[in-house]
Amino acid sequence: MARKPRVVIPENPGELMKLTGLIYAHHQQLGAKSPLAVLASPTWDEIGPDVDKALATQVRIEALEKELKTLYGERDPFLGQFTDLDRRSRDLLLALYAANPAKLGEFGFEVIEAVAPVAGKKPPKP
Repeated sequence: MARKPRVVIPENPGELMKLTGLIYAHHQQLGAKSPLAVLASPTWDEIGPDVDKALATQVRIEALEKELKTLYGERDPFLGQFTDLDRRSRDLLLALYAANPAKLGEFGFEVIEAVAPVAGKKPPKP
């Protein structure tokens, strides 16, 4: 006995939009003879006009994603330098303001005050 073929519906939104556009275009091409005309609400004729709008949005999304990749490529080479400089700045400021580390907050650092352990109380074992 022959196996039933597997027909995939993409989970990726971009691929789903492409498939939807192809189905709708073929449905329109067949017109009244389309086997999809028997589908109950929502029908291709009801939601069809939204397909072009959604496809145009998908094209814009893909263009913006390409632009984002370019922008990340322009930004990322600086991250290593910035991380190193931020760490060295933090270390110097901690040395300068050892008595008042909260002062680093003025430079934009998030300072989390450590709570002193209670005498005689052991920390919990992991």
